[in-house]
Amino acid sequence: MDKRLEPVPELFPEPVRAAVRELLAVQGDRVEELRLRAGCRAGWVTAGREIYLGGPNLPLVTADLLSEVVRRASGYAVYAVQEQLRKGYLILPGGHRLGLCGTAAVEEGHVKTIRGYQALALRLAGERTGCADPVISFVRSCPSSTLILGPPGAGKTTVLRDLVRQSSDRLGRRVGMVDERGELAACRDGLPQLNVGRYTDVLTGFPKAEGIELLLRTMAPEWIALDEITAAEDVEAIDRAAYCGVRFFATAHAACVADLSGRPVYRRLLENRIFENVALIRPDRSIVCERMDDGLQQAGRSGIDSGCLALDRLSCRFASAPDP
Repeated sequence: MDKRLEPVPELFPEPVRAAVRELLAVQGDRVEELRLRAGCRAGWVTAGREIYLGGPNLPLVTADLLSEVVRRASGYAVYAVQEQLRKGYLILPGGHRLGLCGTAAVEEGHVKTIRGYQALALRLAGERTGCADPVISFVRSCPSSTLILGPPGAGKTTVLRDLVRQSSDRLGRRVGMVDERGELAACRDGLPQLNVGRYTDVLTGFPKAEGIELLLRTMAPEWIALDEITAAEDVEAIDRAAYCGVRFFATAHAACVADLSGRPVYRRLLENRIFENVALIRPDRSIVCERMDDGLQQAGRSGIDSGCLALDRLSCRFASAPDP
């Protein structure tokens, strides 16, 4: 079993622990997530498919089991991770992330924490060295801010991490990373547990907008990397930094450029031409890179799948688990 996966089975009580340990020993990096829902059988996810965990004799998941997993994930100090719980997740050693669903505990109109857990999703952090090869090649020839697009679970974070690593180690670029959820670098005691390159400076736990401003003031980055642009304040901070000459690597949930352009939060980025390169991760895990204008113009000429970058001028497929 991969060393980074060794602590994962310890999050679960028996007999689930034994089933998880056996799964990871046999399937290894093919396991993308572990999912538990109260009253249902536990499952694991590979290549977007959810499969039952263990044999038919494995007991159904209970509310008590979910609570025990959260206690173990917090180091039996749930009180110390209330801020993360309020946001619906816990970051674990190795960059793994435990997502939670349950009942909100509300005080003065604000969610303080989550209780009465109904479902947990443990997303396992993965490193795919070289998966960003087509993107780094494109960035070398077109050194502009680059947006990685794809649906949930497509591997955007994995590609972004490798893109940062290669920009740092291969191109010698100074990269500042805003790792808001601790998934990109998984820093522990100041040391990244996942390889993001020797010239990369990491801020962990900072909101993206605040992190961008701090990096500009203190670290003089050439590039700034951040995962999942979702808020208007993130876009405003990116816009300001871009006028200071900083370039960005970032990800966004979208099936294509047309999907992105239809959302108000991203319209300002597109209108101000902050991102000129797009790397689209397709469902088969192939990556197609294109200049933003080229993709939009070509889609307009073809009249099909608008903005989906049909040109295969530079494409590659990164490791994807085959169907079991």
